[in-house]
Amino acid sequence: MERRMAVLANLMVVVMAAVGVTSLPPLSLPSSPTLAQDSEVSPSQLLKAFGLSEPGVRRWHSEPPQYMLDLYNEVADANGLTRLPGPYGATIVRSFSEKDEGKEEIFSFSLPDLKDDEEVLEVEFHVYHSRLPREQRHLLEHNTYMLEVRWLGSEEHLMVGRQHIAAHSSGWRVFKLGSGVVAGQGSAVQNVSHVNLQVTAVTSEGRPLSLVFHHEPRGARRPLLVLFNTLAANATADPPPLPAGKQQHRPPNGGGRRVPRSVDVNALPRGCQRRDMHVNFEAIGWSSWILYPQVYNAYQCQGQCAFPLIQSVNPTNHATVQSFIHHVGKAPGVQTPCCVPSLYGNLTLLFYDSEENVVLKQYDQMVALQCGCH
Repeated sequence: MERRMAVLANLMVVVMAAVGVTSLPPLSLPSSPTLAQDSEVSPSQLLKAFGLSEPGVRRWHSEPPQYMLDLYNEVADANGLTRLPGPYGATIVRSFSEKDEGKEEIFSFSLPDLKDDEEVLEVEFHVYHSRLPREQRHLLEHNTYMLEVRWLGSEEHLMVGRQHIAAHSSGWRVFKLGSGVVAGQGSAVQNVSHVNLQVTAVTSEGRPLSLVFHHEPRGARRPLLVLFNTLAANATADPPPLPAGKQQHRPPNGGGRRVPRSVDVNALPRGCQRRDMHVNFEAIGWSSWILYPQVYNAYQCQGQCAFPLIQSVNPTNHATVQSFIHHVGKAPGVQTPCCVPSLYGNLTLLFYDSEENVVLKQYDQMVALQCGCH
């Protein structure tokens, strides 16, 4: 701090000599700020900010897969702030359920065209099975059997997964299928509209076994096809973060009406600081399809960058020079530095898309973590 003040003092001498200033007015540090009421973002800003062309769809009886709920709780905190990267480094995770109840060992998933700006990193197949019937366990060697998964998208019914299973076990099995299952396995087909998988239980000698698989289309044990995606290298980046500090809004009980522009500026904090800016999805009628978070704090940066800039406002060197030149007042047109976000956090949303599939998506630079004078 002493070194910064020394540099600033030397800079003052140089600038005063250049502009002919012989004395400076008394300095006054910013007074303690007071927090204003929370503000909210209007719905019209959100679709574009979240890269959505239309709201999602969720029918009243639909429940999200438990896997997607658990994944959200793993990668994001209670406020939606991203704390861990997604599996395989994915920033977009799309889950697909069977729209109609499948038949025995055949599982069929309908997929929309893969988005041009997304790259598939990995595909997982999640399936729940019951315990092997007791009358078949005597057929096993070493008390284990095999689960085999074949992709029915080719004439040869390509084997894409295999696991050893203990005879007395039941529960979830997760098979890594590779991205080729949804990309035509390297053929000329760029996207496939259906993925058909066959799951069979066999002994170590290849003898088929009877095993019950669950096909509940909306139950807790329904099978899933999960795509782990990221933005393609040549894709356009996500939309810019929500504008901070430009508008004030009333809480939900005010019907979302905007606070009049004649806000008393004396009631706002003088110093640059981070203030609340809550995005309430329930208040704007989106809580039916945006699962988590229902409300998150995007924050905004407000307040003056008053001279002299202190360390707590995280000033850049450029802002320090600009603040001094403006304070001297001998260079018309030089404004005070702006109070803006200087550090961002990412937001993770869990929501239903327009096809009623549950999606987990990370949005970059959506939460202002720190404010500064720039």
